[in-house]
Amino acid sequence: MKFCRNCGSGLAAVPVAAPPPPFGAPMIAPLGGAPMMPPSSVAPQPSMPAPAPIPVTPVAKPAPSANTIMCPRCGTPTPVGFAYCQQCGLHMQALQPTDPGANARARTPSSAIGPAPGLVDRPIDPQGATLATDHRTPASRPSAAGGLVWGTAILVNRDGSDGQRFQLVGEYCVIGRAGADIAFDDDRFLARQHARLERALDGSVKVLALDTLNGVFRKADLPVELVDGTTILVGREVLRFERVAPEEVKVHPLVRHGVALFGSPPREPWGRFHQIVPSGGYRDVRHLMGEEVVLGREEGDIVFRDDAFMSRRHAAVTWDGRKATITDLGSSNGTFVRISGPTPLKHGDHVRMGDQLLRIELGK
Repeated sequence: MKFCRNCGSGLAAVPVAAPPPPFGAPMIAPLGGAPMMPPSSVAPQPSMPAPAPIPVTPVAKPAPSANTIMCPRCGTPTPVGFAYCQQCGLHMQALQPTDPGANARARTPSSAIGPAPGLVDRPIDPQGATLATDHRTPASRPSAAGGLVWGTAILVNRDGSDGQRFQLVGEYCVIGRAGADIAFDDDRFLARQHARLERALDGSVKVLALDTLNGVFRKADLPVELVDGTTILVGREVLRFERVAPEEVKVHPLVRHGVALFGSPPREPWGRFHQIVPSGGYRDVRHLMGEEVVLGREEGDIVFRDDAFMSRRHAAVTWDGRKATITDLGSSNGTFVRISGPTPLKHGDHVRMGDQLLRIELGK
């Protein structure tokens, strides 16, 4: 073995004892004395002719078996499980078989197979030893210089100005707190991988929520239909919409012993909002009645006077007898609807995830 099978380091040569001096050469005197000559009584032997060289027949290297891998550099069979080739020191871990056809691929010359998918080749010095920086690392995602830039995600600051810009490259881009293509390490409302922006072959772009706790909200620039279970964000209020069951619409007075219970006049709500608090529970329940319900900070049917992020008249929910629709009334901070699946995005759309507001611009 010339190289260690576990770490790939070159093995030091074992010192070999020096051959005995030829006949007639001076011998080394013990204890540093003068050289000793052979006794003169011994007659010199006549020189013998050098033997003719014996032809050496090249021995073929053993063929690889099911328990060996052919080294793509030197062609030496290496047992499965050895991390490095014992003859040239090539790192063999990436070539270890993981399926029945792996041995056949490992026996193919390196010039034919190329690097493994998702890995980059490691530099090898001319002597065949592995360099200090010789480690296989996951290949990087395409950058703006080497890949197709199909859009830009622009961070919107608190004052509404544009902040940091992130180029969107490749088939998809992951947004999250850590380990993502676009990461916001200090946002505790974001999951590690929170959302994914995907680009299809036809050029369309969709956003998909990977986190099921806080989700992703899309700004409602146009009226959006509210279905049962839809969550909206107005100012800092997170409201969950529910349709009222038909048996709840008609309220019949309670009669006991012929006496009707006195109470507020009955109304016929068609929906309600549950106000979601950080603990995950509900604080207030607001029933929706009439053809239009306005949400705001100062004016409207449902008012949140302590919410400084809500406009005076923020949004309106309308009911046409069959469906409910929410419309933003030109508020400063906008009205957002939580997405429930892959949602198409167009140029200029805003998405909210955690404490981050991003504007998506398509095209370079």
